[in-house]
Amino acid sequence: MASDFDRTVELLEQDVVRTLGEAHRHVVRSAAGAVVRLDVADPEAKLVEDMQQSVHDTFVDTTWPFCPRHHTHPLWYVDGAWWCMQEHVLVAPLGELPGISRPAG
Repeated sequence: MASDFDRTVELLEQDVVRTLGEAHRHVVRSAAGAVVRLDVADPEAKLVEDMQQSVHDTFVDTTWPFCPRHHTHPLWYVDGAWWCMQEHVLVAPLGELPGISRPAG
């Protein structure tokens, strides 16, 4: 039986591969390896936050995962799901981000 952390890694990989591509799967595994060495209260949230920060900091996508409602800001991870904090609306549970196409322009 997989741990909560292992399940979070799996779901985050699904979101990353679906929205950024297979080439970024290894970044999730690398972030997971770093988080397991830490003593944090919520390693699942730490993993998702670290992954998102890495994608932003390396300029892979500074609005990842981008909000499909507004197209101008990222979604934020709260309690196992991606949220639009501008409207405080749940967009997708972790692992269920659609392969979102950005609008042209």
